[in-house]
Amino acid sequence: MASRGPGSSTCPPKKTRYREASKLQKGQLNTSVYHGIPTRDSAVASALQQPKLSGQTESCRKPGLNGRFYRKQRPIVDDVVMVKVLAIFEYGAYVMLLEYNGIKGMIYLKELSSKRIRSVKRILKLHRKVCLKVIKVDQDTGYIYLSKRRVTPEQVKKCEDKYKKSKTIFRIMCQVATVLGNTEDAELESLCARTAWVFDDKYNSPGYGAYAAFQHAVFDPSVLDGLTLKEEERRVLIDTINCRLVPPVLKMQADVEVACYRYEGIDAVKDALRAGLSCSTENMPIKINLIASPCYAISTTTQKREEGLFALNRAMQVIKEKIEEKKGIFNVQMEFSLDPA
Repeated sequence: MASRGPGSSTCPPKKTRYREASKLQKGQLNTSVYHGIPTRDSAVASALQQPKLSGQTESCRKPGLNGRFYRKQRPIVDDVVMVKVLAIFEYGAYVMLLEYNGIKGMIYLKELSSKRIRSVKRILKLHRKVCLKVIKVDQDTGYIYLSKRRVTPEQVKKCEDKYKKSKTIFRIMCQVATVLGNTEDAELESLCARTAWVFDDKYNSPGYGAYAAFQHAVFDPSVLDGLTLKEEERRVLIDTINCRLVPPVLKMQADVEVACYRYEGIDAVKDALRAGLSCSTENMPIKINLIASPCYAISTTTQKREEGLFALNRAMQVIKEKIEEKKGIFNVQMEFSLDPA
């Protein structure tokens, strides 16, 4: 059997390989065979044979309803998007834009890192999610070119937060469409255009606008009054929002030192703690537990962080004023701690 090493006659010279790799990229070669040798990147080869990268292949589609997260069909230049790596090859990688219905994009080797790299696989991992910046969108062919080296850490953090919130909204819309019996992607798109995208346009903030509006709708459903929805659609949407966007219950606690070494002694401490308990309400219950004398834990459980902090501060202020009237001592040992209830 003939050898196919670098020195064999069946393997082309290095310059020829680079030239034919360029032709391979342009679709001018048979991508399944490279000088009689099957290409290592068969997934890339099959992708290159497609006339447009903007179309979504069957392998990219998930079962069930599919769609994009925002009203615009493609990102614009300088947008930072979340992608999933589909295929890696010597001079770049193909990715799928998760926020735009899985349309394809490409990142070249020079856009991976500002430093010199030996292999693409050291920077990108197959099937991993990465934040990339759009550097060019060809409106005629649908090609989207991306860059990793131009993305700052702040942009990565913002993109991850935006993707997380947009994905939550999209899942809500998919569940609403499923409950309503919609089976076509066009029906899901119509539902998004009449609900989530309306708030994105209103606040001029794709992803964030709908998320903020739906969060507010948990406590005030009248936020949805301006939408053109049927009664059943409105009911299902409100039920789904209440199921998925109810804020978690937080336990908030502050540790304080309360003591009195005067004549009133423990009675003064009891009166001060009872005064703090009197700040408790039905919606914001205040509890005081002994840790180890003279340390006490003042706690409450709530879904609203700001209101919980206000209630604890008010209770602590009342205790401080009451104990200092008796010439006692009040010190805060631990300001606040937040834990899921």
